[in-house]
Amino acid sequence: MACSSGDKHVDDPDGPDNPGGGDEYEDIQVVNGKVRFYLREAENSVRKAMGTGERAWSKSLVSVNGKSYAVESDENGRYYVEASASSSGTYNAILTNSGSSGWYGSSAYADVKLPYSQFWAATAASLQSYPMYGSYTKENGNKLVFDDAFAVLDLALTGSAKIASVKVENLAESPLAGYANFLPSRGYLSITGGVGFAVLNCTDNGKCVSLESGTPKHFYVMLAPGDYPSGLKITISDSEHRAMEHTLTTAQLTAGKATSVTLKYAPDADLVFYESFDNFVWGGNIMGGQESTGYAPTAEAVTPGTGTGRDGYANSFEKVAYNNPGSAFIQSNTWDEISGKTVGTSHLMSDSYVASRNIADYTYMFRCQEYQGYLACGTGNTGRGIFQTAALKSIDGIRSVKVSFDFCYQYGSTDLLLFQVVNGGMIASASVDGKSIALTADNSGYTSASGRYIVEKSHVTLPSSEAAVKKWHNVEVVVNNATDGTMLYWAGNDVSSGVHGFYVDNIEVRALGEMGRGSDNLRVLYWNIQNGMWSDQANNYNNFVAWVKKYDPDICVWCESATIYKDNTNSAQASSARFLPDGWAALAARYGHAYTAVGGWRDNYPQTITSKYPIETLLKITDSDQAGKPVSHGAAIQRVTVKGRTINIVTLHTWPQAYGFGVGSADQAASAANKEGDKYREFEIKYICAQTVNNPAYASCQDWLMMGDFNSRSRADNWYYGYPENDTRLLVHNHILDHTDLKDIIAERYPGSFISSTYGNARIDYMYASPSMYARIVNALTVMDKWTTATQSPYVSNFYDPSDHRPILADFELKQ
Repeated sequence: MACSSGDKHVDDPDGPDNPGGGDEYEDIQVVNGKVRFYLREAENSVRKAMGTGERAWSKSLVSVNGKSYAVESDENGRYYVEASASSSGTYNAILTNSGSSGWYGSSAYADVKLPYSQFWAATAASLQSYPMYGSYTKENGNKLVFDDAFAVLDLALTGSAKIASVKVENLAESPLAGYANFLPSRGYLSITGGVGFAVLNCTDNGKCVSLESGTPKHFYVMLAPGDYPSGLKITISDSEHRAMEHTLTTAQLTAGKATSVTLKYAPDADLVFYESFDNFVWGGNIMGGQESTGYAPTAEAVTPGTGTGRDGYANSFEKVAYNNPGSAFIQSNTWDEISGKTVGTSHLMSDSYVASRNIADYTYMFRCQEYQGYLACGTGNTGRGIFQTAALKSIDGIRSVKVSFDFCYQYGSTDLLLFQVVNGGMIASASVDGKSIALTADNSGYTSASGRYIVEKSHVTLPSSEAAVKKWHNVEVVVNNATDGTMLYWAGNDVSSGVHGFYVDNIEVRALGEMGRGSDNLRVLYWNIQNGMWSDQANNYNNFVAWVKKYDPDICVWCESATIYKDNTNSAQASSARFLPDGWAALAARYGHAYTAVGGWRDNYPQTITSKYPIETLLKITDSDQAGKPVSHGAAIQRVTVKGRTINIVTLHTWPQAYGFGVGSADQAASAANKEGDKYREFEIKYICAQTVNNPAYASCQDWLMMGDFNSRSRADNWYYGYPENDTRLLVHNHILDHTDLKDIIAERYPGSFISSTYGNARIDYMYASPSMYARIVNALTVMDKWTTATQSPYVSNFYDPSDHRPILADFELKQ
């Protein structure tokens, strides 16, 4: 370094090269004990690529060798400082501004915050105040060039999703972000403590970051510089709860530089759902035990009711205890306040918190709290918690799926973990940590609209103490007949007061394939469509048609198949204006059925059959052999010949009331008390069976199906109902089971399961099959999907959209 005390010439950093020294700029000179340094940011600093913006030099602060100097500008608008000359010739400088002190401790060399929780746009904008570092070099001469001391992973993504988070993990688990010291001799931030991951939260106030198919969008993650020989795992999650992973097998991250990774965002084709709670970054790491590190926006001890106002996009640099959760209860502790709602429409935490965690669409997070990278359920008090996802809308059709998740019981647990598949889907198998678990009546079953599996403690290791390092256990469950309405549910199994809590993470659902239909398939679909699909008639039945086409049935039987009411009202439609049943030919043609036939039509509730194959009506039933005792809603036999096989289909809809048919209003209560409604239904079914499956005239007919709304319970479900054996509510199906050879398809396929066919807890819709047809069943289910999930009509309070009944679907193999 050349030093002179007499020459007052100031080097021009933009001037010509120094011909004597061969350097780009003239070297620094000491003038009156001062050295003038012109100020620059590194031309390719990573913060510029991140969109930090131009520096306001006039508001900047520069410290050289520990002493602060005001930034000045010369007559040409160039910014500089005049620093005291160093006898050693060493000049180490820090560039800050008035807001920089929040990024470090006693100085910008110690306890510098390298955020593990970062935010789309906001973190980059905040880097205006993040310290930059520079040192005198002969190469730069009097041009003091400041650069960033952190490294950046530049993830360039294309695709069509909306990104919710990008998580980078050090596979060696050593800290990747947290607190660091700056050593001028090294020129980069050196981690002194923190966590082995960093998360870029991309929820952007609930909008999430949209990708484009052609132009990459860049996601910048600040990380600690260094070599990572074990590699880095990148997890990218989207707003629809899907994700993809990419691993850098080895990585070398350089301070002030961006390591670029270019990817097309394309989750595995079989991935239906993914939730690893990557945006859950606050709180301690109770799974890691008392020696683990955790941070939060404030250091306060969080209870189920405190911290509810926290901004979801707040920085989190305050160290907290391992057992301090990052949030209060996400939803209210009062069930009535959240029942029937979602996390987005009813929550205790702030709106920004819900948006920032991408959890608004989840059904329940009741008594759930955030911990570092996972969810705690029911650990905050003595009541059980519930976590229920949104519907798995990525499922296409009827699928078999594999659900896997990691969990651990809370220390001192007095309960068992209940996992349920809600709104369709039958649990076919389960395993814990790769060990197959036998499903028994004690640990599994199906009730109403939910299949369950209870994880027994004999299969897992329980925590030895709250402070101990805990072990994650992996549960895998295969679910058959899952649909786009299927939801996943976790809770304590016991509703009484106790220690119910558990932790859950890494939830993944993968499609195993479409449920088998058979190589020579016949698909039959039955549904009580409530008042002639009143719910969709104002929409020209567009949703209904799309739904039928999705399942592509060969034969459909529609109960309540007549138009009754005006659009969106319960006012009677004029007979001349009623589209159905006369319009079934036109409506069925829209979903690919060329043939239609109406059954025994005597009132507003007929049954209609539509088919891809010709239909022959053998018999219509309206009246019985007793005067004044009709078959209330009619019945029929329709024959369909499919690929050389003749199938006889009985359609029916029995009397719906508790009182008897024809009873006047003054006597209805007494009639109901005498069980005359049940007895009338028994009369109807006896007559229908005598005229159809038990009729000697059809003795040569082998293949039968009988289906409809029976408005009656079956003894096959009486383990659930608990009625007396001679209860009149069982009369209808007692007759069928005792006096015909027909088999109740759903009950036979799923013994010990109670599968409700209505919005409430009642199975009153049935599909029966003769032994010859039952033997050909490949699959059968009560359909519970997104569109058919009943919701109360906004127009008529006792109507439901799209129906108060659920469809039944059966696949038969016709191959000889």
